[in-house]
Amino acid sequence: MIRVLVVDDEPAIRALVARIVQRAGYQADLARDGAEAIAKLDEAAFQVVVLDLMMPNVDGYQVIDHVRQLPGQHPAIILVSAADTAALRKLDGSIVHSVIRKPFDIDVLSDLISAAAESRSVEPKGNVLPFQRES
Repeated sequence: MIRVLVVDDEPAIRALVARIVQRAGYQADLARDGAEAIAKLDEAAFQVVVLDLMMPNVDGYQVIDHVRQLPGQHPAIILVSAADTAALRKLDGSIVHSVIRKPFDIDVLSDLISAAAESRSVEPKGNVLPFQRES
């Protein structure tokens, strides 16, 4: 089964994204912050990570840096962020699958999770910024 790690410091957002993941037929694992996400990434393999960028202590950027150092195939990362487009464009497209801006549409996020799980690219639309993944 495809495993999706959901990382957000806001409990309501974390629970909502977990329900979206489960509704799409995937297993959802939860992390309250970047430190917990890094520990989970070290313990198990995930195909997709839905990651908030702005979190206290260990933020999403630090989680991305950690993922880059993991051996083997990296999970596709979907960022959930309110950051500006210029800052987001500086992220590593070989690791980041796409970005959806807050507030997000539930159906659009569900489609992004499925696309990332199936290694499909996405087209830019609305509040979605796709990244080109390298093979």
